[in-house]
Amino acid sequence: MIPLRGDRYVKRMMASSVLFLTNSYPDFDTSNRAVFIKKMAHLLQIEGYKISIVTPKIYRNSHYFEEQNGIKVYRFPFFARNKLLIEYKKIPFLRMLLYHISGFLLTLYAVRKNQCDLIHAHWAIPTGLIGVWAGRLLRKPVVVTIHGSDFRMASERTGFLRRIFLYVCERSRQTMCVSELQEKEIQKMGIKKERILIFPMGIDESFLEAGRNRRGKPDGQPHTVLSNRNLLPLYNVSLLIRAIPTVLKEEPHTKFIIAGDGQEKEALSREAKNLMVSSFVEFLGRVPHEKMADLLAQADIYVSTSLYDGASVSLLEAMGAGAFPIVTDIPANREWITTGQNGFLVPLDKERYLANRIVDGIRNQALLEKGRIKNLSMVQEKALWPVIIRKVKEVYSGLLN
Repeated sequence: MIPLRGDRYVKRMMASSVLFLTNSYPDFDTSNRAVFIKKMAHLLQIEGYKISIVTPKIYRNSHYFEEQNGIKVYRFPFFARNKLLIEYKKIPFLRMLLYHISGFLLTLYAVRKNQCDLIHAHWAIPTGLIGVWAGRLLRKPVVVTIHGSDFRMASERTGFLRRIFLYVCERSRQTMCVSELQEKEIQKMGIKKERILIFPMGIDESFLEAGRNRRGKPDGQPHTVLSNRNLLPLYNVSLLIRAIPTVLKEEPHTKFIIAGDGQEKEALSREAKNLMVSSFVEFLGRVPHEKMADLLAQADIYVSTSLYDGASVSLLEAMGAGAFPIVTDIPANREWITTGQNGFLVPLDKERYLANRIVDGIRNQALLEKGRIKNLSMVQEKALWPVIIRKVKEVYSGLLN
């Protein structure tokens, strides 16, 4: 092998610089928006990579630029008006045009400013499109990670958005997805198997510590049911609220904790009051991620009523912390949960069915313990951050070297 010389050799001896181009990123210290991407950036930084972030500016009080523990965060404007893209019922085409123009220009600036060697786009739609444009212009390799909403838009629609999704996957050097279902469907769309890698976003060891240290509940102590999904239509938290009266008829000492924030908070609170169960429900609002392991450790049962997910980090954290999962019967959840073994899968729209499964969990402590042991093993093998970071580094190394 002929060794590199001059500037190219010196650059390879230095830490590689990677730009994360992401549709979502925490806007302030207590924000949980895509906190897993912030964690990945931090861990890669520890491994010696120089990480920069380009992301849209959603909230008025967010900074256009800030540095967080050595990671530079750049935010581009598109008149979001404090509203997440996921909150729009229809695609805001004019705003999305500005989104792509301002995001593209800021990406070019950040790549050049930080001498980035590689662009890692999170979500093929919309940021992946910006990534492949910038990568082609600047001649930088592009990696794209498919999460959930982008895959859903591509798989449910056959027109414009599907073509954008395929365009991004075909022009990225490597496509990562977070579930086996996504891999199979992306292959059906025409993307070659060898260009696709599967691994979920990781979870912290602290969740496994909570699961290992969990103790059985003393007789007579109320059981706790926890939901920590955002209070948005996608997460369908109303289904859980409607199930509560049936649960309380069978197990009147059960407590329900709703840890999340969003546009449906007031409506859900009213619904609980109208069903006369508000005294049994505690709305915690947004809980900082660093406190989530302790909160899950206090819960006997974890409920997610989401209508759609990629590979839910919230579910993986609950599994690691030993909370028994009762989640909607959607493809992404089937990869992790087998009904009656390590959790329950429930329909999207049957509150009585959900209520009955919650009661079953409360009354079958042996099943909860069996599920805790199995879930700890699964998460430790497949979803801990060191496992995920090792795979990401292998991808980067292959492209950069």
